[in-house]
Amino acid sequence: MNDESAKFSYGKQFLAETTQAVSAVSYKDSFIKTVDHQSSFREKLAQSDPIPETEGKESKKPIINPNLIWEKNAARFSEDQLPSLTTKSIKQLESNFRELMLVEANINTLTKKGNLIYVSSCSDQSGKTISAISAAYGLTFYSHKNVLIMDGNLTNPQLHQLFGITPDPGFKDVCAGIASIDDVILPTRHKNLSVMTIGNMDLPPGSDSCVRQIIAELSPNFDYVICDGSSILTSSVALRNIPAFDAVLIVIECEKTRLEVLQLAEEKIQKSGGPTSIGVVFNRRKYYIPSIVYKVISKK
Repeated sequence: MNDESAKFSYGKQFLAETTQAVSAVSYKDSFIKTVDHQSSFREKLAQSDPIPETEGKESKKPIINPNLIWEKNAARFSEDQLPSLTTKSIKQLESNFRELMLVEANINTLTKKGNLIYVSSCSDQSGKTISAISAAYGLTFYSHKNVLIMDGNLTNPQLHQLFGITPDPGFKDVCAGIASIDDVILPTRHKNLSVMTIGNMDLPPGSDSCVRQIIAELSPNFDYVICDGSSILTSSVALRNIPAFDAVLIVIECEKTRLEVLQLAEEKIQKSGGPTSIGVVFNRRKYYIPSIVYKVISKK
């Protein structure tokens, strides 16, 4: 993907034309200055205490945080500082508008008791990151929902690259207790869509209880929280984090992912104590007859 961003107007619902490139370095500098005008961001973080462990203790009921409302959060930045998907990415998403219009209806069958969705795959390079972004885009643009997309892939994080920003501060910084959730949730140029990057990759992964605490705090502040997670069969992180979510979407590559592999991934999720709601997303589907024929058949 190129580094072009799209022109944003708060009077419009989403972005339209292409303007200038978004610089990850300049954005991070502006973000740091916004967070703390008096001292450096790193100095402020170093003075913070780690998030306390809550295993075996009943956590307090999460409180709605007005600072996470998209409009209020976006007001902290100028328009050219907000992260954005590229125009090329937007055009690719809009080409699948029929599928994206149905995202909420399909997801609601999985998330009847919650709004936390973990997007995973059986193995790497199945397109789960693009699938997670597509789901978030469909929910915000077509269903007008307030959505947070967060990066939970500790081995190969990609959200920061696709949105043109730096990876830290982010999720791992909150787990380490050196940043607050208010600091790391960034509004994007896409109305009602916020992003949380992976954070400082040099930091250790957060404990299971810490991850649960963060997810529990995020849940009441968004209509949907979508996590671009790790692959089930190539990382133990996925099976550790999945129990904190209400549903799992497994992205499989059509004609490449075998049924036995999918069944193995499903079995591992169930044994991990994860959610009972498991959905499947078919990616890179191949059409062997003209696509117009599929459209005619689907209408019957």
